[in-house]
Formats: sequence, structure tokens, C-alpha cells
Amino acid sequence: MNPLFRPCTEADFPTVAKYMLALYQEDMPGKPMTLEKCQRTFQEFTSKPEKGQIVVFDIDNTIVGYAILVFFWSNEFGGDLVDVDELFVQKNYRRRGIGQLFFQWLEKSWHNKAIAYSLQTSPDNEGAIALYQRMGFAISDAVYFIKEP
Repeated sequence: MNPLFRPCTEADFPTVAKYMLALYQEDMPGKPMTLEKCQRTFQEFTSKPEKGQIVVFDIDNTIVGYAILVFFWSNEFGGDLVDVDELFVQKNYRRRGIGQLFFQWLEKSWHNKAIAYSLQTSPDNEGAIALYQRMGFAISDAVYFIKEP
């Protein structure tokens, strides 16, 4: 299996949107996601690629997952940070190394551009936590807060 990691196109979006909704149903059932939010994210990154990108995981012309990357400058780290805002692999393709290959691709693609990578997961997602730790991620010293209006 040799996945291709590439930008999401308009033709890819219906499948990716389905996966976006599935991610929230599986990993964050108390935080509903809407198709409208997914469409806004796709439109924002299509019109302003300097802000972020949706990457599809393509195996033999079949989309099996996606990641949302958000780019920003971090004063704390003194350079560009790539935040993996979301990462999803379709159930039938999990535990086959796709996530690990994605992070290898990400580091190779952003080599000498990103000073650090960040991500979040729910505390109950033990599989994701184990993957992230194997890939060298550590729990941040900071506590993450958010306030919604």
C-alpha cells in the first residue's frame, strides 16, 4: 500500500465532507459538525492557501482519509508551525500504517519550513494517542483553552 497525499479538490470534497462528519460522530459525539462548516473550511483554504490545506489520503484513486493542516507563525517556537487540525482514516484502512506514512510525508514536505507540528485528540482516543507518541509528539507544557461566543 502506497498512499498518495495530495490537496483536496472540489471533486474530492463530497467524500472528504462525509469523513469530516464521521470524525466528529466517532471521536467527539458531543460536538456536532455540520456540512456548512465543512464547506466553509474547504472554501477558505481554496481561496487562501497560505492559511491551510486539506490533504486527502488517496490509495488507487480511492480517498481513504484526510487531514486538515493550518499554518501559522508561533512566537513561542520562533517560526512557522503546522497544526494538524483534523486527521481521519476510514475504518477499513486503519492500523495499516497510513497515519505514520502521512506524518513522514508531512515532515518531508515541510522540511526546513516548519519549526514544529501540533495536534490535538480527545483523551479517549487511545489509538491516536499511541500513534502520535510513536511519531515523536509529546504532551504540551501548556494547557489548551477555548472560548466560544
